[in-house]
Amino acid sequence: MIRFPLRYARSNVLIGPGGEAAALYRVETSSYPFLPVAEKWALLHRLERLLAVVGADISIWRVARSWPADRHAAELAWLADPRHADEERWRAYLEDRQRRLAELDSHVPEVYLAISLGEGRRAGGALRSLGRARRRLEELSGVGAPRPIPASELRGLAEAERRALERAASTLPLHRASTAELRWLLCRAACRGLDEPPVEEGWEPDALILGGGEGGPTYEPLSSDLWSLAGAPMCEPTGRPPSLVVESERGDSHQAFLCLGPLAEEAHFPGAAELLFAPLEGAGPVDAVLHADLVANREALGQVRRRVLDTEHAWREQASGSPTGPDAQAEEDRELAREYEATLSSVARPPMLRGSVSLAVGAADPETLEARVTALRERYGEVELHRPRGLQHALFLEHLPRPDGGAVPDYRRQMTTEQVAAMVPTATAAVGSPGGVYLGYDPVALRPVGFDPTEAPRDSRPSAVLLTGTLGSGKTIAAQTIAHAALLRGSLVIDFDPKPDHRLAGLPGLEGEVEVLELSGDPRHRGKLDPLRIGLPELREELASSYLLELLPDPPPSWELAIDRAVRDAVRAGEESLRYVVERLRRSEAAGAREAAEALEVVSDFGLARLGFSGPEGVAA
Repeated sequence: MIRFPLRYARSNVLIGPGGEAAALYRVETSSYPFLPVAEKWALLHRLERLLAVVGADISIWRVARSWPADRHAAELAWLADPRHADEERWRAYLEDRQRRLAELDSHVPEVYLAISLGEGRRAGGALRSLGRARRRLEELSGVGAPRPIPASELRGLAEAERRALERAASTLPLHRASTAELRWLLCRAACRGLDEPPVEEGWEPDALILGGGEGGPTYEPLSSDLWSLAGAPMCEPTGRPPSLVVESERGDSHQAFLCLGPLAEEAHFPGAAELLFAPLEGAGPVDAVLHADLVANREALGQVRRRVLDTEHAWREQASGSPTGPDAQAEEDRELAREYEATLSSVARPPMLRGSVSLAVGAADPETLEARVTALRERYGEVELHRPRGLQHALFLEHLPRPDGGAVPDYRRQMTTEQVAAMVPTATAAVGSPGGVYLGYDPVALRPVGFDPTEAPRDSRPSAVLLTGTLGSGKTIAAQTIAHAALLRGSLVIDFDPKPDHRLAGLPGLEGEVEVLELSGDPRHRGKLDPLRIGLPELREELASSYLLELLPDPPPSWELAIDRAVRDAVRAGEESLRYVVERLRRSEAAGAREAAEALEVVSDFGLARLGFSGPEGVAA
């Protein structure tokens, strides 16, 4: 008999049918691939510290949520500048990008952590084991029922949860999971590989309030509020590889569950040890769960010392009974056991874990499911993935939020805290702005890459952007995409094209909106860069004076003063051509004014300087 693992949830505290309790948290993921090696090791040490400081059994779910492509247009509509943008054209642009995003079928990982609030899911001694056995027997015989939950017990769990949060938050960024997130996790299990259920904010499971004594009321949870969310009919079809067909409201979901076999004795970090990151990035709708029971350092050290004695005894038997001495396996077992004993006896005194990792793959049909399973096996390489028949339903429940750490013991094995931390379950390959215009997708994670030009100034950071890459890697296309989106949302775009190979002026819908200027002395481009014509009103005076003085090599102070005065008068008069400045200098009686006018008259008709001197009406002379 397989029972549903949840009885009640109060805020982020999960309560199981046997009285087990755990606190559920949402852990922030970190962009991992581009970190320096030192920072990757720092992340590993933070995860190790988490396992040590919480001092309790844990479960970690890594869930592949579908990329929310349907919200792309609505979330970016605000980027349009209401003063300059054509909102209808901007909306059409975003809707086109939204259609492209939907075709990618991308997924983004979310990580949830459950910390046991009891003494330990496998602890408690003979009396606790006897109590669990008695309750189990009562459930099977139908004569027992879970007792109501006193308010005092809920208050005690809330206090234990507060302490767990303080310890966990000292190592990783996380926050309490909401009941809406719990509901989403339960609902999506039945439609894994199809689509995502909606998030229902404000949802909470109900409980009947019963009369109580001095300690306050007691609560009788309505467990159907929880199990009905994931209680879809399912079966394990025969004649096919082990899998489940889950009949959800959104259609039949075909799901396969795999368990990790023995971990490699030597796995490099960073590298092959990252079993809950690298193989899962870009793998599609694949979820993972790690259930780990904490073995305290003293107990772990006792187990390892017994193992040391066993390996030492085996080594001595071979040394005395074989003419060739101990074989390589006996030598290696002896050395590894002593190394582990030294690790557990170190100043840090780390605990040991006993846990398992399982994977859930979903698809809309059996053929796609088998293709994804095959691809997943290839991603894990030498790490064996078991696909047990007869345990698929039980493994389905392993992937639900639950406080008891799972009920499938078949693939549990001893792990070090370093092994678990090296899996880096909180790592992801996040590239680009969290909310921005779609530029392309990451070919490894198969995830969209966006760019929001307003992100840097909103966060008080430098707004410069550097695009690097080899020839033909897409730098120009990316820059043109950014420029096109900026133009549509109402920005002024200046595009320098030194090759020239840009095609911004040829994009559909921009006819007549792009002015092309060639930096040459051709008379048809004369005056197109006149500071009094193109400069912002508040900057025209400074731009014009600076431009004119740069054209004259080492002008005497009298010339500088005369030019500044002429520019000032031209700007105040509303004149929009440097020709007016030259005319004012020619008519001026100030010292050096006429000499400056003659020099500028000559320079203004020489090479690229023609670009800065428009005609009297502000057009080419």
